[in-house]
Amino acid sequence: MADHAFPKPSRNIVHRLLNLRNHFSVARLSDRVLLMGLGVVCVYWVFESILFWLTAEEGTFLGAFFNPGYNELLSRLLVLCFFMIFGSQVGHILRQRQALNEALAGSEEKHRTIIANIEDGYFEIDIYGKLTAFNDAFRNITGYAAEQLALQDYGRLLTPAETERVFGAFQNVRRTGRAIKDLGFVIVRHDGARRWVETSISPITSADGNLRGYRGILRDVTRRRQADALKQEKMAAEAASRSKSEFLANMSHEIRTPLNAIIGLVELLLASQLSQEQREDLKVVQSAAYALLSVINDILDFSKIEAGRLELERSPFNLRDFLGEALKILAVRAHEKRLELAYRVAPDVPDRLVGDHHRFRQVLLNLIGNAVKFTDAGEIVVFAQCESLADDRLVLHVAVRDTGAGIPTGKQVMIFEAFSQADGSTSRRYGGTGLGLAVSAQLVNLMGGRIWVKSTLGEGSVFHFTMAFDVDSSQPEDHHLPADIDLSRMQALVVDDNATNLKILCEMLSSWKITAKAATSAEEGRELIDQLRQQGETIDLALIDSDLDQEGALALIRHLHRQAGEGARITLMLTTTTAKTADRFQREGIANVVTKPVRPSDLLDAVIKALSEENMPMATWREIKSTDARTTLPPLDILVAEDTPFNQKYIRRLLDNWRCRTTVVANGRLAIEAWSHKRFDLILMDVQMPEMDGLSATARIRDLEREKGGGHIPIIAMTAHAMKGDRERCLDAGMDDYVPKPIASASLHKAIARLLPSMVGADPMRLPVADGGETALDDELAGLMAAFNNDGAFFKDVAGMFLSDYPPMLETLAQAIARQDGDLLRRTAHALKGMARNFQIEDAAATALQIEQMGGQGHIDAAAGLTQRLSDELARFEGRLKQMMARAPG
Repeated sequence: MADHAFPKPSRNIVHRLLNLRNHFSVARLSDRVLLMGLGVVCVYWVFESILFWLTAEEGTFLGAFFNPGYNELLSRLLVLCFFMIFGSQVGHILRQRQALNEALAGSEEKHRTIIANIEDGYFEIDIYGKLTAFNDAFRNITGYAAEQLALQDYGRLLTPAETERVFGAFQNVRRTGRAIKDLGFVIVRHDGARRWVETSISPITSADGNLRGYRGILRDVTRRRQADALKQEKMAAEAASRSKSEFLANMSHEIRTPLNAIIGLVELLLASQLSQEQREDLKVVQSAAYALLSVINDILDFSKIEAGRLELERSPFNLRDFLGEALKILAVRAHEKRLELAYRVAPDVPDRLVGDHHRFRQVLLNLIGNAVKFTDAGEIVVFAQCESLADDRLVLHVAVRDTGAGIPTGKQVMIFEAFSQADGSTSRRYGGTGLGLAVSAQLVNLMGGRIWVKSTLGEGSVFHFTMAFDVDSSQPEDHHLPADIDLSRMQALVVDDNATNLKILCEMLSSWKITAKAATSAEEGRELIDQLRQQGETIDLALIDSDLDQEGALALIRHLHRQAGEGARITLMLTTTTAKTADRFQREGIANVVTKPVRPSDLLDAVIKALSEENMPMATWREIKSTDARTTLPPLDILVAEDTPFNQKYIRRLLDNWRCRTTVVANGRLAIEAWSHKRFDLILMDVQMPEMDGLSATARIRDLEREKGGGHIPIIAMTAHAMKGDRERCLDAGMDDYVPKPIASASLHKAIARLLPSMVGADPMRLPVADGGETALDDELAGLMAAFNNDGAFFKDVAGMFLSDYPPMLETLAQAIARQDGDLLRRTAHALKGMARNFQIEDAAATALQIEQMGGQGHIDAAAGLTQRLSDELARFEGRLKQMMARAPG
């Protein structure tokens, strides 16, 4: 211990040699003791022989020494035995001491070896805190060299905050004499790092019981403390995640409940008699409500993905029709901005797939919606092709290309991060939360794919993503031509001013072995018709875009009829903006219509229908306006359990419009009481209500039905929750169907029709509309009447307002131009545009839109000629409108 550190293995050899030397030394000492005893005996014999020789009267020394008498011999033997016994005893004692010394040395050696090799640090300090002994592990824990520790005070290892507490523990050991275990504190290593340690402290006392110092074991527990801290953080994060999920579920309910009333009541108001300004204002409210609902859905999806609770579904779907349906959701927005919206699926891509098409649609709509938002002119095209196909496992590569603003190179990665946008300034032009692309990126990853973007600023962007699907080989491919139909000898003319869409349409026709002739304008189409006629060829089918410039579509249709006669079969391609005014094409002998973006199945149906029918124009265009028709139900008795007053008002108004008798209660207990006293055909049950919720009320009603043995009343759940498992909870409680909030009238009607098919009967979603007359004026009147829900009085009132309001507004336009007031010009033109579209005057609406844009851009003088053209268009329509007012019923 003199060097303050325990010996290393090289020193052990020295100690063993020293022990061996001591062993031999002790053995020689015991032998010397025995020999000394024998020597003393010999001396005694000599001394006795001399005394005998001197005192005896006769005899010699040698005689006495070698021939003693009996008594002398006996005494000599006694002395010899005594000294022999004494020498043996001394040797035995010495050998015992040597064994004890060896045992003690072995114990000390074992003690030293154990301490030197344990992973925990061992230390001894004196009563003043100076280190007197330590092992290598202690040096490793503290980071000091042995020479530094020999001069070190124990207090130098402690932080200022720990010094008083640790030395207080030493004082407690000194005072009580009892050891302390598991004392935890922080030490400061030689390199400045801080480590968590635990130590035990026991006293070191002398033989007389006085305290000489302290010893202890030091253990580094930093990793364990860090693991415990991580565990605590993990538990806290999991608790926070659960709390967040519960909060989001409740938030969803609380926000969706008023949204239900807003969207529902706006829908009802839009179906009532309103002025044009009121109608436009309500549409703004409706659009804002749906935008808010979209933000809520993004937040909920992001939270569920972040918590790992989003589960993917698996169901079969038709890829080509699915893409067409998805694009049509955004077709209105795209066509209002005069953007071409199209999609192309490579011929080698299987059509029947299995996967989560709902999440696929969510990603697709997000990317297309962004493309529409950031594109002011041009086109948006979706491409789908195979990236890989093996063992009925398809990796689908989808690209969404736009001709919009583009994304700077430095911002192309960050747009997929949550709450990030390419333009984050306060003056940014486009809105949004920055969650849509983040949710899309995570959904793509969940579906076994990846997402990326390629973009050039000012030239547009292409968003790419891949997803993995299974191929449903049990069903035939829907996009192939039926075997019993042969179109190989057919020749078609395709006219579209968008080159991409033209190419896609020709590719569709070619896949059915139809020879397609392409033209990019009405003039080019007329030249192609004339050229084919001169060559003796005929056009079996014409596919014409309705949005060709300068009445080009109508002129081309008439030219085709003049050249091909009444046998011409023409399919018109409509956008959502031209669908409202499609009646003007009816008298031109159109055989069929399809709506853009054109799905292959729709086009194939139109082709087969056009080629198989007799040479006659379509009889009606009612399908175009089917979405404006009213919904009705039989006079059902319906019990509504809903606690929110504005939801009660909305549902009552909706059911009243459907001719139903409605009883409204505010909670589940009142619903049970009302059901007990009156027979109802149906119950609409809100899930979250005070006093008794919808699930408990439904379970009680089902129990009472079993006890009484009565019939089963259909119950439809209404809930604003959007978390996974809500539908299953409702059905498990005994409910028959589920309608999420905000409640869409169509969804509710379908749910009622599913539960009461015998009472609802055939599809009542459309009321018959009055047949148009044989003249163009009657056809136009029929279209307007359908738009006004066949309410003649309503039509006449609004028409009268139009006739009285539009002339002063034209004068206001002239005054705005004269005063160079761009804002007044823009606002007035905007109002006139809405009025024109309300009466389906698309030419006038387009002119008003141009004037509105010029007013916003400050090109006021250029609007003078357009204002006169708008005046002429409205004046021409005024005459027709007065005639239609005279013909309208009511």
